[in-house]
Amino acid sequence: TTLDRLNDAPLWRSDFHRAKVGSVSFSSSAHNPLIASASDDGVVAIHDARLDGTRGSNGDGRSVVAKLENAHSKPHSVVWKPESDSSFMTAGLDETIKLWDLRNASRPIASYHGHVPSNGSKRLKQIHRPAFFSTSSLKSSSLSLESFILSGGQGSRAISMFQIGAGKDVAVAGDSNRNDSDEILQSVLSRGKLPPDVGDIGSLTVSGRNVAVAVQGGEVLLLSPQT
Repeated sequence: TTLDRLNDAPLWRSDFHRAKVGSVSFSSSAHNPLIASASDDGVVAIHDARLDGTRGSNGDGRSVVAKLENAHSKPHSVVWKPESDSSFMTAGLDETIKLWDLRNASRPIASYHGHVPSNGSKRLKQIHRPAFFSTSSLKSSSLSLESFILSGGQGSRAISMFQIGAGKDVAVAGDSNRNDSDEILQSVLSRGKLPPDVGDIGSLTVSGRNVAVAVQGGEVLLLSPQT
């Protein structure tokens, strides 16, 4: 396998977004992998790459099977939940991370807050890229549920952990009859402060029980959440 033929015609191309796309993510579906994209145009889109990626006469993308408009202020992150065909999360230049189910994407299943300290009307400028974290590989885990979201936050100098699946958010997934009040608002389950000599977290990546984080100033830290 080599990359020396990347100049050939792409397998698929989409011209749906009108501004910079800051994040793309593949779903884990083996039979129909979808591509999620988050753009500065304010839209998070879910694409089916088997369909024509050009815009139709009405301006909509022919390959777009779902679009989230005004979900965030300049959405910069979209991440599919591992081993899920329908669940994904989004983040933008605001104080909320949102969890969605593609089967009913009219509103989020859950919204998570608290990773960004309250700053009044100060506008957020720093990108924080959340990641999914699972305790399924941690033999010593004392936590009853296995799925979490980890995120940094502007001004926090910390990693915040949110718990997924704490009852109702799983129960309403895919239920087209759920009410607006069914959206779950969840606060931080746990928070770990970074060493005092480093800045805020920009992005995270997870491998097993280890978390690598990029921080302001150019450093990369390898951490291991304790359970």
